[in-house]
Amino acid sequence: MGFHKRYVTDDSIISIYRNNGCQAVIDWYTSGADAIITSGKLAREVNDLMKILVHDEEKGRNRISEVIASASNQKAHES
Repeated sequence: MGFHKRYVTDDSIISIYRNNGCQAVIDWYTSGADAIITSGKLAREVNDLMKILVHDEEKGRNRISEVIASASNQKAHES
């Protein structure tokens, strides 16, 4: 068995969020990987926000959704 690394980028988070929602992003971060390697401001911020889920799941989920939605809207306006 190998060591499974997951590379997380801002674009991958936005794509998963747009297609499958916040829970899919959370599941992607929390299942199936031994290590998460982030690339980008959004990826790092969402990774940090995962810690809130342990203490307050609703607050963490809402905050993660807000951050991703904001980044997604900003990216849409840049295109």
